[in-house]
Amino acid sequence: MTFLPPDSARPGHRLAVVAAPALTLILVVGSAGAAMALTGDHGTTKLAAATATTSTKTAANVAAGITTTGTLSASSASVVQGATITFNYSTPAATVNSENWVGLYSNPGKGPVNQTYVGASTAYDWAPSQSGTASFSTAALTPGNYIAYFLYDNGYTWLAQPVTFTVTAASGSTSPTTTGTLSASVSSVVQGATITFNYSTPAATVNSENWVGLYSNPGDGPVNQTYVGASTIWNWTASESGTTSFNTASLSPGNYIAYYLYDNGYTWLAQPVTFTVTAPVPVPPPVYTTEFGSGTLKAPSGIALDSKGDVWVSDTDQNRVVEFTSTGTIIGSIKPSGADALDGPTAIALDAAGNVYVADTGDNRVIEFTSRGAVIQVFGTASGSGELNAPTGVAVTSSGTVLVSDTGNNRVVEFTAQGVYSSSFDADMGGPAGIAIDSSGDIWVANSGLADAGPDEALEYSASGTYLGSLGGGESSALGGLSDPSDVAVDASGHAFVADPDYGWVEEFDTDGPYLNEFGDAQPGLLAYPQALAVDAKGDVFVADTGDNQIVEFSPQS
Repeated sequence: MTFLPPDSARPGHRLAVVAAPALTLILVVGSAGAAMALTGDHGTTKLAAATATTSTKTAANVAAGITTTGTLSASSASVVQGATITFNYSTPAATVNSENWVGLYSNPGKGPVNQTYVGASTAYDWAPSQSGTASFSTAALTPGNYIAYFLYDNGYTWLAQPVTFTVTAASGSTSPTTTGTLSASVSSVVQGATITFNYSTPAATVNSENWVGLYSNPGDGPVNQTYVGASTIWNWTASESGTTSFNTASLSPGNYIAYYLYDNGYTWLAQPVTFTVTAPVPVPPPVYTTEFGSGTLKAPSGIALDSKGDVWVSDTDQNRVVEFTSTGTIIGSIKPSGADALDGPTAIALDAAGNVYVADTGDNRVIEFTSRGAVIQVFGTASGSGELNAPTGVAVTSSGTVLVSDTGNNRVVEFTAQGVYSSSFDADMGGPAGIAIDSSGDIWVANSGLADAGPDEALEYSASGTYLGSLGGGESSALGGLSDPSDVAVDASGHAFVADPDYGWVEEFDTDGPYLNEFGDAQPGLLAYPQALAVDAKGDVFVADTGDNQIVEFSPQS
């Protein structure tokens, strides 16, 4: 089967060029002794008419007292593919009907779990007598789990409790079978959080295009191991065993099912796994407190706070750094000249000693100053692994390690406190910008998605640079979607704030994933082009509003 490449605007969608051909089964009818050739579900009339009339018919059946007092049993709980399985059925005389029927469905699948139509059966047979048998050849059934329903009058009201059975692979079969494993890290996840699946498959079925796809449940999943509809999101799973993670921001609250599938197709490698996405608990957004810097600043695009609560700002268009008190009074500035002159400074950070690190973007370097403005060192200019290209993010760890978003090279570079190149990492990056470090030492990067290699998200990494997850993968701004995010800051409670200049607001997330709210999109405190963020110990958020040439402060609601 051939697939179109994922839509660049919606990378989580898997689209098939052609749907799988309809499944044709030869059924041996035990009660009537005749053979029937079936395509898809049992006849055009049943699919067209039953779908439209099921609710009405079910309600009428319930009113008429149609109940599951009949019986249904299988000749075997497990059958080898190609063998015949026979079902014995019976129903009270009052519910005998010429169009009673037995239908087979994958399990889990699209069976009438709520006694209403969900999806097409794999195979069916009429059961018109008060009691009798219905037999099915399993030659066309892919090995896996199935469920049989005994149903009333060409509809979906149960006449007996359903019966489950398994089809196993024939001896010597080389086809993939569901002997692999798939398990979820949780059975329920808050919308926006990450869910991780562990998978494994025998060495014989390892394939570079094995994949895990998520579908609504019930939905368009490959319940019969053939294409039904597009997955909601998917990932490749090329190894014999491993993990694959999904951000659930784009999934509406509801029930879902994950399938582990073979070779870019729809054959199951393991039994599917169900899970639930729940809605996050609403959190009120921070409220406007004050603003300052208007008339002084020009296009500020970096901000940081020191241990005293003073606010340090990169005054980008004036090539300087300005220090304000927490109430907005100017108390100093740094504007070096000569070889140390700044050229379009953006991000800014401070270490425990109060030294100031400035991403001198136009000069492709980072400069470290004392709080008085004396240059301590310059780094990122030496040729080799540590050479920077248009850096726009900088952060300092508690041990003095300096992390720089090397935007032009789509990576984060780590320097020692002495400015010596140490390492770099770049998983999932494309246009990394602002950078922050949370209380656990994890690293957060605002990924602008300006390069094809990365999404518009806030990316999380361990202290060693291992990719851990992301925020902001919602498909719209209403679901926490981001557009070219420029900076990220994390408060002590575990909430992440992301500047989204394209939308003109700041979005708040739980660092476990759920989108919480947005602010700065209304007066007072309306933002024009929020570029950089800082959060103090009280949870107040300071925003460098580049478009309005000022700093705007927001405070959490009590």
